[in-house]
Amino acid sequence: MLLPTEELFLIAVRPPKLWIALLLGIFLQPFVFLYVNRPRLFWSYLFAALLIAAVDWYFVLSLHLLFSVICPLHACWLVRRCDTEQPRPWYSRIWVVIGFYLGLLLSILLVRAFLYEPYAVPSASMHPTLVEGDVVVVQKWGYAQSALFGYALPGSAAVAPERLQRGNVYVFYPPDRDNLFVKRLMALPGDVIALTEQGVVINGETLPEALLSDTEELTRFSERLDGLEYQVQYLKGLPKQPIRTFKVPAGRYFFLGDNRENSADSRHWGSVPAQRIVVEVVAIVPK
Repeated sequence: MLLPTEELFLIAVRPPKLWIALLLGIFLQPFVFLYVNRPRLFWSYLFAALLIAAVDWYFVLSLHLLFSVICPLHACWLVRRCDTEQPRPWYSRIWVVIGFYLGLLLSILLVRAFLYEPYAVPSASMHPTLVEGDVVVVQKWGYAQSALFGYALPGSAAVAPERLQRGNVYVFYPPDRDNLFVKRLMALPGDVIALTEQGVVINGETLPEALLSDTEELTRFSERLDGLEYQVQYLKGLPKQPIRTFKVPAGRYFFLGDNRENSADSRHWGSVPAQRIVVEVVAIVPK
């Protein structure tokens, strides 16, 4: 009769099975190399898989499908060549491999749900700061709604007012709309904001502007708000808009697009309630 420690040892040295390696290679991909006791290959394939996944997401490709072919073939080749006398460590057991995979998947989901998530910019309303296809990384921790892949999670509360600063860029749901917008926060509750021929006026002070370029199609300026400098543009050939003044109600926030003549923003659908401001843009990955 075998002692428990001897039984565990026999399980540890049992050679990997070809059919298990094939299934793990198809569905778990890099994690199959833990099962066949090749940890260096696991880390190499995992790094390559994460890199390819980022490229796929950014360029809308399907290169990750190659791993569903390469990983099982490579793993099966290693199984056929494996030394049946070579001890296999604890991490090569199938339940440990699956546990590692599920742990990594859960970690990614938690990060995207509560910490950071990428979004693709869909429109030209934030030119020249953001263009179509740019990827913005947003900070979710501490904001009004936690969501995963566009689905709101329960238990969300209104964002703390101190997190909302003029000049920063946020992602939010406009009033009576269910699709996300990304715009620049221009005015806080109680502010009076006016859009004039001389530029944006907040509480009686015109925002400083410096001309950057002037072409037949548009004029581009550098604008400054609360110490933050960014670029805005105005399209030419459009009819002049009348001076419009807005008083921002309590608990609401006024947003504008940097492409001032081509942006659906608070000028059209009003100021945004705090509880509908989802996240703050913290990084931009240009296309």
